[in-house]
Parts: sequence; C-alpha cells; structure tokens
Amino acid sequence: MKSPEEILSGLFFCDPSSHYFAECLQVTKPLEAKVLGVYSQRLDACDMKIRFAAKSFLENEKIIQQLQHGEFIYFDDESRLSMNFYTESFVVFLRAALDLSISAYHAYFNEKTSIDSFNDFIKQVIKIQEKEDQSTWIPANSLSFWSNLFQDYALEEGYMWLHALVGKSKGMSLRDLVIHKQNVYIDTWIDDNDRGRFVIGLTKDSMGYVMPWLEHIFESSQKVIGKVKEDILASEEKFKKQ
Repeated sequence: MKSPEEILSGLFFCDPSSHYFAECLQVTKPLEAKVLGVYSQRLDACDMKIRFAAKSFLENEKIIQQLQHGEFIYFDDESRLSMNFYTESFVVFLRAALDLSISAYHAYFNEKTSIDSFNDFIKQVIKIQEKEDQSTWIPANSLSFWSNLFQDYALEEGYMWLHALVGKSKGMSLRDLVIHKQNVYIDTWIDDNDRGRFVIGLTKDSMGYVMPWLEHIFESSQKVIGKVKEDILASEEKFKKQ
C-alpha cells in the first residue's frame, strides 16, 4: 500500500514501469483480443484515477494544514470552494478506480467484458453466497476476501468506507449523492478539546472529521485494488509455469 505522496512520485507519463499495474500488463494467459484490450485499457485508466484521487487527497490535506490551528478556523470562500472541489474529486475518482479495477479483474478471470461497475460485482458475489455456489469465475482462495468485504455493504446500521464510495444495499453512496443530488457538506466544528476541526457530512444524520475519513477511505480502497493486482499476478505465475 502506497501513500498519496508515493503514488504521485513516479514519472507516470514518461515511465510506464512506475504504473501500479505495470506488472499486470504482460499477460501470459490466452485471452481474446477484445477482452485483452478492455483489460489493459481498464488497468491503464485505473492507474490514472488513483493518481487523481491521490492529488485531491494531498490538496485537501494542504488546505487543512494551513487553516486548522487553534479554536477558530477562518474558512474563507476560496478555501471552501477548493475543499469542496477536491473532496468531491476524491470520491468520484476513487470510485472510478474501483470500477475500473474490478472491470479488469472480471475481464481477466471470466474472459468477459460485461462488468463495469463495482456494484455489479457486489451483486454477483452476494448471489454466489446465497446459492452457496462455488462454481464461479472468482479465484477460490479469494472468495472469502470478497464475501467478508461485502458483509459491510449489507449493514443497515453504521457507516463504513465502502458506503462512501459504493453505497449500501439500501442507500446511496457519498459519491452518488455528489454526482446526482447535492454538494458534499464540509464545515468547521469545535471539538471537546476546544480545537477547531473540519467535518464532512457522511449521511443525512452523521458527520466525521475530514482527513481521518478520507485517509481511511483511501487506504481501504487500495487494499481492494491491491487484491485485484495480487490475484492477477498469482494467476500469471501459474500460466508461466505451464
């Protein structure tokens, strides 16, 4: 797992080897040309979207470090505009990275191009669980990882990182809200220690501190994207030995 600084340190346009999925683009597994093209395209796009999200994360962090001192925060109009822009950019691009990575995952393992949304993938995993059907394109040793992850998706109480980007079985994600319904809510708050803090509206009834939440969402998303990479590379090792 890389920090936002590490993600942005590579020469993305000059050095393709610095891409997160660079090792996954040399494919040994025999795939149809169309499937291989979609697979490669999705991984390339995912790499860029991760960098967009990292850039947005660091820009928000910079504003907070400049303004969050003591009890009173002077949250001027320009800073409000910037924080709203970078926060919405963060959730939109990070969700896009999840969609693109899982689309490539599906193309590689199922050799089809019909999944382009993380929500579609969740629905497939839930159906597999309900039917207790082990005959699936998902690698057998990874099914438990995905099943455990999506238990959070079905929770009606509480708020997990997955809910911010993907939503709940009954409820919209923060990403969907800013795309389809409203602006993200960001403001200042004085905590119990009389310290000014930036807060973000997660749902209609719940709030959280901005940077801890963005950091949690970013790290958790990287674990999922890292699992995609791990499974593809493990599969490629098997094909290379054949």
